[in-house]
Amino acid sequence: MPHFLITTLTATASFIHYNKGTLILLGSLLQHKHNASLFLFNTFTSYGNNRKGDTFTVSYLINSCGVSPALAMKLSNRVHLKNPDIPNAVLDLLNNYGLSKTHVAKLVEKNPSVLIANAEKTLLPKLKFFHSIGVFDSDMPRILLGNPLILARSLEKCIIPRYEILRGIVLHNEKVVSILRKAPLSFTYCHIRNNVVPNIEILRQCGVPQASISILMVHFSRVVYMKHSKFVEAIKAVEEIGFNPLKITFVLAVQVLLTLSKAKRELRFQLYEGWGWDREMTLQAFRKFPNFMKLSEEMFTKKMSFLVKDMGLLSKDIAEYPPVLGYSLEKRIIPRFLVIKILVSKGLLEKNLHFSSFICLPEECFLKKFVENFPEDMPLLADVYKGLIDNVNGFSSIISKDDVGPMVTTALVCSVITNGDLMSASYDQCGEVYSEYAKPFYLDDDIFSGRVTDKWHNFMKGEMQRA
Repeated sequence: MPHFLITTLTATASFIHYNKGTLILLGSLLQHKHNASLFLFNTFTSYGNNRKGDTFTVSYLINSCGVSPALAMKLSNRVHLKNPDIPNAVLDLLNNYGLSKTHVAKLVEKNPSVLIANAEKTLLPKLKFFHSIGVFDSDMPRILLGNPLILARSLEKCIIPRYEILRGIVLHNEKVVSILRKAPLSFTYCHIRNNVVPNIEILRQCGVPQASISILMVHFSRVVYMKHSKFVEAIKAVEEIGFNPLKITFVLAVQVLLTLSKAKRELRFQLYEGWGWDREMTLQAFRKFPNFMKLSEEMFTKKMSFLVKDMGLLSKDIAEYPPVLGYSLEKRIIPRFLVIKILVSKGLLEKNLHFSSFICLPEECFLKKFVENFPEDMPLLADVYKGLIDNVNGFSSIISKDDVGPMVTTALVCSVITNGDLMSASYDQCGEVYSEYAKPFYLDDDIFSGRVTDKWHNFMKGEMQRA
């Protein structure tokens, strides 16, 4: 065999994807040059055929599946398509069950082998089963993209047995579907028999009612999928704190403790101490509303700053009614507190009105009781309230932190009156707004004497000039 062919063969080895056995064979053939010609012919014939197949795979992935050329080249190393018949059947089936071309591209990227599955025998029975338990086509993309290998699992040995276990826990198909939608990956990858079953069993032994178990399983299923030893540890801690297993707060506390590490919980205690909460006050708040502890340091500080510094609440009052911390700062806390403050300043509400009487009301009830109930006294209140909700984020970004209460209120009200165009408001018009709406937010009567008024006027002038 000519020496230059041996050299070429050796150089080409770096471009051909050999396995370990092939390289050993190559070395052997190079030692026996009279056999190398046959090896060279077979190798390049095979390599040429593979590249031809890869070309079709790449083309199909791009044109039929919607993936990018670069990604198609990578995926062609993981799946090889011989003809369009099998993948076409798969794509048609997926399309019939709610997957768009965009969904298909994402699914193929995560699991290209789905294209060579038997659509009729392997995929269809599983998709039909999901339909039978109440999975809608609109849910299918979320489930399949969240767990791209779920269609590769056995229907009889994996999917159905796990479904039956979950249904035995939550009792209703729609709740199983909700679990599947929220944590599709855990459905097939977590140890249901080793973790979920004993975790639920210990809750029942503690006397936790079925309703609480269902809520925990449906809304916080990832917690229930955790190791049994950790789950037991969290339950013991919750019992020591003094939670009643008959109340929903018991399971909510369990999920909080399993979500936050001990180190993070200690940092939370230090944060609360900065607001005057001792350990017992924090535990008291935790017993009433466990989820407040999941607030980030930034969000907790923002909410407390507004409630304590701007609205004048006592920090201990918030510890006694921590659910207030669970509401959106921009969409509920700020708009509602500002509206109530305006009504109190006008003598339309009692000064000692506790915030729990309005913060937890459904939106419709709050509007009826505190906004629409004063059409003659406060004709613009409904528009002001809507403006607060729509604009509080934008205006809070241009106002200093110390002025968040009165300054945001005034700017927002001006915005409402002028249909969102702050600069179209006259100076006098803004002054009237200040007197009518912003003034109540200065808690010290001495401040009304002029210093704050000048400060506000300067702010408004500056905003108008800056525009």
